Amino acid sequence: MATGSRGRRDRLAAPRRLLGSWSLWELPRRGLIGYLLLVDVAAFAATAYLFVLRPPATSSLLPFFALLGGMILSSELSRSVERSRADTRLGAGLDAAWIFAGALLVPPALAALLVVVSAGYRWFRIRRGIPHRQVFAASATMLSALGASIIPVLLGAPPFADAARDFESFALVFATGLVFLSVDAALAAPAAEFGAEPSGFAFDAAMVAFGLLLAWSAVDWPFVTVVLAGALVVLHRAGTMRALRGHASTDSGTGLLTASSWLDGARTQFDLLRGRGADLSLLMLDLDHFARLNDRHGRHVGDDVLRAVADTLRAEVRAADLVGRFGGEEFVVLLPGTSRFDAHAIAERIRLRISSTFVSLGGTFAGATVSIGVSSHPGAGETLDRLVGAADQALRAAKGAGRNRTVVFETEESV
Repeated sequence: MATGSRGRRDRLAAPRRLLGSWSLWELPRRGLIGYLLLVDVAAFAATAYLFVLRPPATSSLLPFFALLGGMILSSELSRSVERSRADTRLGAGLDAAWIFAGALLVPPALAALLVVVSAGYRWFRIRRGIPHRQVFAASATMLSALGASIIPVLLGAPPFADAARDFESFALVFATGLVFLSVDAALAAPAAEFGAEPSGFAFDAAMVAFGLLLAWSAVDWPFVTVVLAGALVVLHRAGTMRALRGHASTDSGTGLLTASSWLDGARTQFDLLRGRGADLSLLMLDLDHFARLNDRHGRHVGDDVLRAVADTLRAEVRAADLVGRFGGEEFVVLLPGTSRFDAHAIAERIRLRISSTFVSLGGTFAGATVSIGVSSHPGAGETLDRLVGAADQALRAAKGAGRNRTVVFETEESV
């Protein structure tokens, strides 16, 4: 008997342990936690209420399951590219088209149920992200679908399937699409600073437009729905693959060039300028005590600091300069046509700007300083590798001299 009671207690404790381990509780502002939970509760409570208030008619089950099947099939066909996406927002994939079609064709509660199934599918088949973010994303999209579905009901308009195909009906559908997009964007905006991942509005708008076509064809010409669904998958795969090829050269955390991409570009610039006999300088930056900052404030704050440094570098250099992330907390900048003395002045300006940059910690602030090594061609060497090595040597000298300073690589000729 005692063993059975202990087993029941263990089973009840498992969900509590799972919820207690969510990174939601580590967010820096308690008000934000309450907001995220409020949106979650509102979405599921509204869906349950509408199931009771307006129970779906049997006739609505056929279009619901047709939309559900199309959504799952198209997502499955795009699963390989969806897994490669950096974002986890529900509206960022194909699902928004099918969900908006559902908002037009089925009762509000069933439209919200499409979101729940879609979120579950993405969790089990595509990628398991941070739980509270994915739950919040699904909740926001549920409320968007509910809002869009209720618009025609509130206005006393006929269902989409029975509406005339005239300008007035188009205007109503257009307004419905705006509600769908606006509610989702408005709900995500307050949480964006702490991990909500809003997708591109233009892409979501395109998916809503596709959702209108899917709903229209499902009513007036069902066979065209199959063609549209196939086109949607092909366009999504092609567009995502092009985007991924573009993002492959950039660091996902900062948006700067990756080390390999920076080296490729720097070699091209170096060979071109060396042939012309032009000046060229290189800065290598390293955040001081970055590991200590991570340990004290958490990795999410460290990521914010890295992004702030990347933004500062982009703001302080020219469009022709190459900026890359060279390692965990190390950055590198190639300055074509820049002398050793000018490079030192630029490095100092960047160092002072970064030392005055802070990220919010919900009432307190975290900042960082950088040490910078500077090297220049031709004094520091006749190859890019030697130029990089000289900057690294100067950087280590800056670290050894006490950090938060700039050191220029000196040769016998330059002393």
